[in-house]
Amino acid sequence: MPPEAVHPGQLGGEQGLLTRLAAPGVLRSAILVAAAVLVALTWTRNVNWDEFFFLSQVHENLAGTLNRPLQTVFVHAFGWLAHVPGHEMGQMVAARLVMTLLFAGTVLSIHRISRQLAGRQAADVAVIAFLTSGFALAHGTSFRADPIAAALLMGALALMMTTRMSAWQIVAVALLSAGGLLVTVKAVFYLPAFLAAIAWRWGDRGAVLRILLAGVIGLAVAVGLYAWHAAGIEAAPENQTSATAGRALSRTLLDAGLVPRVREVMLWGLLSLGAVVLALLGLIAPGSRRDRLVRLGLVLPLLLSVLFYRNAFPYFFAFITPPMMVVAAIGASRLGRGPALGALVALMLVSGAGQAGKALSEGAGLQRATLAEVHRLFPEPVPYIDHNAMVASFPREGFFMSTWGIERYRDGGQPVMAAQIARLAPPLLLANRWALHQALTSEEVQHHPMLLLPEDQDALRATYVHYSGVIWLAGRELVLGGQPETVVLPIPGRYRVETDGPLEIDGAEMRDGMTLEIDGPITVSGPAGTRLRLVWSTDAPQDRNALPQGGVYAGFWQLPF
Repeated sequence: MPPEAVHPGQLGGEQGLLTRLAAPGVLRSAILVAAAVLVALTWTRNVNWDEFFFLSQVHENLAGTLNRPLQTVFVHAFGWLAHVPGHEMGQMVAARLVMTLLFAGTVLSIHRISRQLAGRQAADVAVIAFLTSGFALAHGTSFRADPIAAALLMGALALMMTTRMSAWQIVAVALLSAGGLLVTVKAVFYLPAFLAAIAWRWGDRGAVLRILLAGVIGLAVAVGLYAWHAAGIEAAPENQTSATAGRALSRTLLDAGLVPRVREVMLWGLLSLGAVVLALLGLIAPGSRRDRLVRLGLVLPLLLSVLFYRNAFPYFFAFITPPMMVVAAIGASRLGRGPALGALVALMLVSGAGQAGKALSEGAGLQRATLAEVHRLFPEPVPYIDHNAMVASFPREGFFMSTWGIERYRDGGQPVMAAQIARLAPPLLLANRWALHQALTSEEVQHHPMLLLPEDQDALRATYVHYSGVIWLAGRELVLGGQPETVVLPIPGRYRVETDGPLEIDGAEMRDGMTLEIDGPITVSGPAGTRLRLVWSTDAPQDRNALPQGGVYAGFWQLPF
């Protein structure tokens, strides 16, 4: 498994088209193109819902309302995002640029380890294998914990496998490992790779001891930093560390079943076929028992996690696959530069080009326009309801409406919306999830495991009217029946009257476009058939055609079955 495994005789040979595809110049040009695509995607790529949620935790920390200590230590490193101009989308671009730099760190670590184990050309192939593997371009630089943890953990792994482990390197490994664990508990999936690093250095017992020392120091640092972080947070009872960790363990591992994300795994395998073949060749390559243990340890993070981990969504693969790419480098070394390797490189480049095109087509224009319109209507933050804290700089309460969040909510069986509306009086709602859209647009209560409880559907319909796109504002729509009607609006405030005929409210004549303060029940009277729409009045002019219809999220790629 040393660099000499790349046989000089294999590097010559027939220089056909396939052989030339594996040439260093071609590989490095492809890497530069991928880098350009990643930078472009920071601006153009549709923002996933949990990226906004990740950003909202930064704002909550600055506002002193963050109530969950576990996996939120990252907020201390990103407080500066609140000062980036361009509302949430400008902040997201800045955050993604940082993620792109971290992603580059992960790539450099893959290359460094691969060069140590299989030689420079094979290391270049490993980088291509990673960049073109399933979902790496689309999600590898998302604003999530995954790119941060991958960069930190791969950096630690590279130091352990390729350096003398001097004093400063011990400290660096300790800090990188602690950071990865603090950012996400998923860091434990990297344990087999860390054990592989120890196996790789087993012949140098001094280096092994220094690696173990770095591990002890890293755990101590992680515990200390977490205690400091948690001390500054008033955690909600359901967000206490033990409760959160217990739920996560139960939901994502113990109750998930075998290969709970089989469709995602299959799609990743199809998109990563070239890398998978190389990794298999590397795994079965000749070598000592130690060599085989090292290769197995580098592949196990992926194999074990997809077997049991419920949240192996597309973005997870860019986090968990970097160690495996080192084994792909060993497979490339075994093939040498020839038509077989060139064919696999061609397969990888085709997959990468297709994924790049797909990712570039999922624009963020509607998201950008929606947030711009929200901030135009509400120059100052107001409470609101939505799926995932899309308006991260506004105060928001309520659960994160992921599939897991809705399952927990429905398991509890307790309606929450009426109490939340009464307590917070949120004049704004974004119907940026199917559950919210169905609740507001269906004439009757709908029943489905991923929908809100019937009482909450009724509460939302009685409180909000459609404005534009996914934006809904506090209000009420009704058609008069000829007799005086009593109307109750749950949220007190100033409302604008939109009507197609004469009417009276509390005995005062009202015309279309007039405004009034409402802080209790009102009596509305007018000719039968008169349409009345009361909508929350903002200082900015309202334009119901400001946004097109359509979902603001592109979602994850799916197999057609």
